Amino acid sequence: MSRAGRLAAASATALLLVGWPGIGQAATIRVINRDAAGEGFNDPTAVAPVGGNRGTTIGTQRLIAFQYAADTWARRLASPVEIRVGATFDPLSCDSNALTLGTAGPADVFRDFAGAPQANTYYAAALADALAGMDLAPSRDDIDATFNSTFGTTCPFPAGWYYGLDAAGGADDSDFVTVVLHELAHGLGFLTLLDVDSGARFENRDDVYMQFLIDDRSGKTFSEMTNAERRSATEATGALRWDGPSVAAASADLLFGSDSFGRVEVYAPPFAQQGSSLSHWSDAVDPYQLLAPFLMGSLHDVGLAEPALRDIGWTIQSDSACAADCDGDGVVNIAELVSAVRLALGDVSGAPCAAADANGDGIVSIDELAAAVSRALDGCPTA
Repeated sequence: MSRAGRLAAASATALLLVGWPGIGQAATIRVINRDAAGEGFNDPTAVAPVGGNRGTTIGTQRLIAFQYAADTWARRLASPVEIRVGATFDPLSCDSNALTLGTAGPADVFRDFAGAPQANTYYAAALADALAGMDLAPSRDDIDATFNSTFGTTCPFPAGWYYGLDAAGGADDSDFVTVVLHELAHGLGFLTLLDVDSGARFENRDDVYMQFLIDDRSGKTFSEMTNAERRSATEATGALRWDGPSVAAASADLLFGSDSFGRVEVYAPPFAQQGSSLSHWSDAVDPYQLLAPFLMGSLHDVGLAEPALRDIGWTIQSDSACAADCDGDGVVNIAELVSAVRLALGDVSGAPCAAADANGDGIVSIDELAAAVSRALDGCPTA
């Protein structure tokens, strides 16, 4: 029986502080174990190592897998401020037909800080810190994350967690790394603070994410709508889309779910779901995306989530380099683009090009190809 677990995004509280702009550098994401002794991440139950995870207790395997997912995101993002993730295992909704695997979101949101790209607009804490170049709430975590402790134990759903690092879990078991990657994206800002039941904005102000949501029926963005119009657009199945340049550039690899402008379909089911509607890609998008509303299998490729984070303001590590500039001469030429495409297709017989694999994961993704094309067209950044 395949699972139908909903990956929900948590809402956030507001806090207004002022900081100073910073410089770009590789992000550090620190996982902070908030579980009590003997539970969750501290569960002492003995288990055998699995799928590259060398932990010998359930708790240790959970921490190793969580940090593995956190490091995957950290390699992609630039921030001079450490990102702190408070994490726990607690009971979440679960029955024999469906369950919530995890939930996460920003611990705080900020507006009008020094370095904010837009005034009167809310940003998730980790993104706001990166833009400000300082920790705007040094005594608090940046992201709160909770995962279902009943899954695979007392919950009647016929499956459990897989803690391997190789994305090779069984047909029914849920890959923990996949779920953590998904939830961390929400904590990093892939979510809106909008009340989907009323269409009202958080404290009657935009959040940066909602500014990229557009209703094809009216051509209006959420920033341009009334509460009633936003409420209607929340249930505009097939018509709600993401209107951001980075996602559009990366959408060429999709088989279904984007329009002729590269605008990708956003989840807008006919009955609004708090925590799911608007804050995921549509389940109609093909290939399956990490930020789909339902877990359909193991997936360690962050996919369209990365360009979406770039759209809302994150600096991606590959942005500071000249993607696919194989010989380092400051220009991406046709031959180098061809090399990047061949590597993406798995053809390694030609000359190597480390610059095409910006994140060093051994795979040239569609996002990295898009970055290479951008550098070929627009030139490489100067020092």
